[in-house]
Amino acid sequence: MPDETFDAVIVGGGTTALYTAMYLMRYGGMSVGIFERRHEIGGCMATEEACAPGFRGNTHATMSFPWYHLPLYRDFPEFWEYGGQRDQYLVADGGSFIKEETCLAIYSTKDDPTQERTAKEIARFSERDADRWLKLWNLWQGDTAQNCQIDRLFNPAEFRLDPAHLERQMELYPGLCEAGFEPDQLLLNASHLRAVKEQWDSKELQYCIERLVLSGAFDINQTGVGAESMGVAMQMPGLGYFRGGTHQIAHACHQILVQGGCKFFTHAHVENVIIENGEAKGIRLADGSQIKANKLVLSTLNPRQLAFDLIGREHLSDKFIRRVELTEATFGCLFWYSIACHEAPRYHAAAFNPDIDETFWLGLAETADPEHIVKETYYLKLGMWPPMEHFCSTVWCHSLRDPSYAPKGKHICNNEQVAPPATQHTEREWLEIKKRFGEELIEYWSRHSPNMNWNNVIGIDSQTPYDANHMKNLEPNGAMSGDDRPMYQSFDCRPTPELANHRAPVKNLYCTGGSWWVGSNIGCTESYNCYKIIATDLGLDKPWEAQGKEEPYSLVEQQRIVFDKQREAFPRS
Repeated sequence: MPDETFDAVIVGGGTTALYTAMYLMRYGGMSVGIFERRHEIGGCMATEEACAPGFRGNTHATMSFPWYHLPLYRDFPEFWEYGGQRDQYLVADGGSFIKEETCLAIYSTKDDPTQERTAKEIARFSERDADRWLKLWNLWQGDTAQNCQIDRLFNPAEFRLDPAHLERQMELYPGLCEAGFEPDQLLLNASHLRAVKEQWDSKELQYCIERLVLSGAFDINQTGVGAESMGVAMQMPGLGYFRGGTHQIAHACHQILVQGGCKFFTHAHVENVIIENGEAKGIRLADGSQIKANKLVLSTLNPRQLAFDLIGREHLSDKFIRRVELTEATFGCLFWYSIACHEAPRYHAAAFNPDIDETFWLGLAETADPEHIVKETYYLKLGMWPPMEHFCSTVWCHSLRDPSYAPKGKHICNNEQVAPPATQHTEREWLEIKKRFGEELIEYWSRHSPNMNWNNVIGIDSQTPYDANHMKNLEPNGAMSGDDRPMYQSFDCRPTPELANHRAPVKNLYCTGGSWWVGSNIGCTESYNCYKIIATDLGLDKPWEAQGKEEPYSLVEQQRIVFDKQREAFPRS
């Protein structure tokens, strides 16, 4: 391709690239060029008609937390109308337990805003848990707790040193103690598993919380994160999905960017960053083309590709090289299958609560015990296939709520289950594994829902860690989370302390992506936080300082607006 020049050159056309580009254009006043190796933009915002004609499945990211796009809704008012629309099922999260012939339904914020209905279901297992659930929910919905959540999510590491953040945390502390969740030293040092066992009596609730922890690519035995478990529990009622498919988010971003003059280059493999006198000046493509960057280069690749492919070891210190070499990306690997079906699943557990048939994030468990999650992850760490009694699949059926996902009268069903890294098996072995897991998934699913058998199946699309390597930034293990989440790769250490503030060790070279805080999602946290750093360094417009947009307050209000929007736009029939 011919040489080009832009103010900002972005390597990669996935989630974080699109969001950051929107800010660089509208609020940074920059011309932007996005260079993507694949045939289309959007990265893990992918929806494909793959398992059968007319059946659309999200082949990567599928869930939405209510905070995912709060800055975009505020700063790009057209984002919702262009396709950034979320919705919820009747039941947001839940668990089906075979041996007990029971289930637990956590009703959605849309259908149960006070969580009284959820508390009644929890009370069937523990009156104490039901009472604590309502106390914690009422605290969580208040401004004090929400301000703390926004502080934590939508600020880069150095911004979180602001004393005002600590003051807001201290304001929250008495409420946590009153609700029975004092964040003392033991809890702060606990694992997710240890924390939920202390905080909740019922194994049913423990299981549902821990299964969502696993979906965030956290090892539930990882210590030092006990206080996070309260937040995970309170996120459950807000779980939702994207109307029309996750790829609609990419369409919304694309419209905004095209209207702003952004240029996209697909099939454009970036060889390296051009560095002169310690400063990023542009990029070099594999075909030899050189793209000049007047102001900055932004990488959205993983930290290993940033350091060793784009920059080069000769520009890096020994300490930095060793730390990047030691980053881990093996735990967040998944099986994601899309299954075209004649009928939606009908669960045995519906005899206990018929609403379980319309659950979004439904965990299928042998028994109501989070130890199954522990054992499944142990097997995977040992490189062994877990026995079926320790499968911890999560399943959903988007066509129950959104008919655009499947032909009229038919349904699309999906699953998520942790899997071994792509590098653990050869290509031939992965082909065998894909077939084997598909067979075992249907067998296991049918134990919970008898109609989920092969007579109900029209077609299957299999997505494994091996397939995930089509996304360059997920190489070599196909880890959907980017990097793992041990404490030394979390919070202000994600992915390393040197990179946590989105600055690469080369002037005017910035970095973001799923390996940065908070990671493992298709929200805009990593992008927005990166723009905050760029805007600070280069003196660009800061929308969060505009009158009426002061944070955290404007984003807390925006979240409430989003909940109102989804109720108004998609009323329950």
